Amino acid sequence: MKRVKVLLNFLNLSIAIKILFYRSIISCLTGNAYFLLPSVSLDVATAAVDKLEAASVAAQDGSHLNISIRNDAEKAADEIFRNLASYVEFTALGDETTILSSGFAPSQQPVPTYKPVLSATHGAHSGSVKLATPKTPRTYAHMWRMRKVSVNGVENPWIAITTTTQTTYEVTGLEPGVEYEFQGAGVTPEGITEYCQSVTLIVI
Repeated sequence: MKRVKVLLNFLNLSIAIKILFYRSIISCLTGNAYFLLPSVSLDVATAAVDKLEAASVAAQDGSHLNISIRNDAEKAADEIFRNLASYVEFTALGDETTILSSGFAPSQQPVPTYKPVLSATHGAHSGSVKLATPKTPRTYAHMWRMRKVSVNGVENPWIAITTTTQTTYEVTGLEPGVEYEFQGAGVTPEGITEYCQSVTLIVI
């Protein structure tokens, strides 16, 4: 029987999602009785993620220097969490439940096939819509997107709204009287789920 290992697919995540994932790992390892002596101090890991997040924000100005600093910060954080993944794999001795408790994904864990459920209601102010999805196990972030409902057969492109750790998000600045279509997807250690069935709402 093939031994269960820790997947390293998190290394292919976007920086924004990677930051959320790394913070989720730190949370799962903190006080975890299976992993009392991490190979890398969780304080060091936290500092690396904080540095990556700050560098990612700074790099939004597009300067070559800040982009280079961000890339270096990403490599440093990746190395730390690759190290932690190896530590978890070695300590768990192939036990899937133990690996799952760390927040990392075991190699035999199937990629989620479920789709999130989404609701859209009118927000507190004109031009706003509140999106909500139920909390599900091992989903540490949620991706939201929208588009105007197609008119005369012309399909509009999806626009990414944001990625949050919360199960609710209020979209603002929408055009009153226009019908919008919304979707959500969950981010888990195994990857990003499929986007849910679209929900439409005429903004007031």
